[in-house]
Amino acid sequence: MNLDDENFLVKVEEFTSNQIQRKDDIKKIIDVVSTHGNEDQFGSLTFTAKYICGMMRVLKSAPGIPEVNSVDHVKNDLNENVKKGMEQLKDIMSLSDESDQEYFNRTYFTLTPQNFTNLTHLFSDLELVKKYINYTKRKS
Repeated sequence: MNLDDENFLVKVEEFTSNQIQRKDDIKKIIDVVSTHGNEDQFGSLTFTAKYICGMMRVLKSAPGIPEVNSVDHVKNDLNENVKKGMEQLKDIMSLSDESDQEYFNRTYFTLTPQNFTNLTHLFSDLELVKKYINYTKRKS
């Protein structure tokens, strides 16, 4: 799998049949990771993002799932993993230039309702990337 492939995100969209909502930001993350050889960090971030999105789906449908005994436990797990995902993203973006760091701080890390929506969309996009990465690993 080649993150440097300029068509990588197009392939993700084609494979998942979903549009990446924060494509420019995902591209910035990929550029930083590729420049600094932090593909493992990116893999961890996409894994966390996929887990977060799964937990959010569980929470939305929890009332109809008898196996979900403790919604509070799911909420706590989700909260911890959102914090973890934000830290992973901050670690990656700390290697970027100052203007990108400021942009990510303004757009994702300052806790406002809009930024939480931005972060949710970003994690959703990273989940799509993770699904594609998993597919390419199985294929090879």
